[in-house]
Amino acid sequence: MAEGGTADSVPDPLLRTGRGAPLLLLHGVLLTWQSWLPVIDDLRADHDILVPTLPGHWGGPQARRPATVASLADWAEALLDENGWRTAHIAGNSLGGWIALELAARGRARSVTAISPAGLWRDSAASNALVRKFRGMSPLIGFGAGSPPAMPNMIRSLLLPLLAHRPETVPAHLARAMAAAPTHCAILDDLAEDPALPTGFTALPTLSVPTSILLPEFDRVLPPHLYPPLTPTPTIEVHPLPGVGHVPMLEAPTRITTEIRATITRAAKAQSA
Repeated sequence: MAEGGTADSVPDPLLRTGRGAPLLLLHGVLLTWQSWLPVIDDLRADHDILVPTLPGHWGGPQARRPATVASLADWAEALLDENGWRTAHIAGNSLGGWIALELAARGRARSVTAISPAGLWRDSAASNALVRKFRGMSPLIGFGAGSPPAMPNMIRSLLLPLLAHRPETVPAHLARAMAAAPTHCAILDDLAEDPALPTGFTALPTLSVPTSILLPEFDRVLPPHLYPPLTPTPTIEVHPLPGVGHVPMLEAPTRITTEIRATITRAAKAQSA
C-alpha cells in the first residue's frame, strides 16, 4: 500500500510510483497528495504516477506569492518538465481539476479527468459564493489574517462531511490526514484574491484531448448548481457521480479509478484512430 505518513508528520512533497503511461494526480485546495491514497495502489499497476502536493500546502514547496491558479499551473508544468514528461494523463480534484484543465489548454495533457473542478462557474456569483463559504470557515481553518485555526479534532468533525457524503466510511487514517492538512495551507487568502477567480476557466470548448468532467451528487463545496449547463461533445464527457461528495476518492475509490481509466482509454482510441 502507498505510504501517506501520519497526521502527526509532515507528508513528503510528492510520491512517484508505478510503471506505465504517465499519470499526474492533482489534489484540491487545503489538502495534500494524500487525498489520492485510496486510488494509488490500483492505478500504479499500469501507470507511472506522479502525485505532488501543491505549493503553499502542507508538505509542499513554497509558493510564488501572490499565488494564483495560473502560477500553480506554471509550477505543475515545470514539474512535468523536471520529470521528463512532455505530456501526461492528468486527473485533478477541485482546484486540481482547474489546474488540470489549464495544463490541457497549454498542450500538456493526453487526457483530463476533472473531478468537481473549480473554475467552471455558472457566473461570477458562483465564485463569490465559494469564497464566502471559505471565509465562513475561517474559525475552523484559520482563513484570513489573525484567524487562529480550530483544534484538529474539531476540524475533522466539521470538515470531513464537506469532503465525503458518508464520512463514516472514510478510513480513520485518511480522516486524520484530511483534518491535519487545512491549517497548514498558506495561500488560501491569495487564491481568494486571484483576479482570474470570477471568470474561471473559459477554454473548455477549445480542448482537443479527451476530457471527463465528473460531478458528485452530494458535493457540498461545489454543488452541481454552481456549474453552467455542460454540453457533451466528441471530446468532452460529463458524468454525474451518484452518492458521493466533493472528494469522492475517499469513499468510492473504485468508481474513480474506473472513470480515470475510461478517459485514458478514450485517449488511446483517439490516438490510434
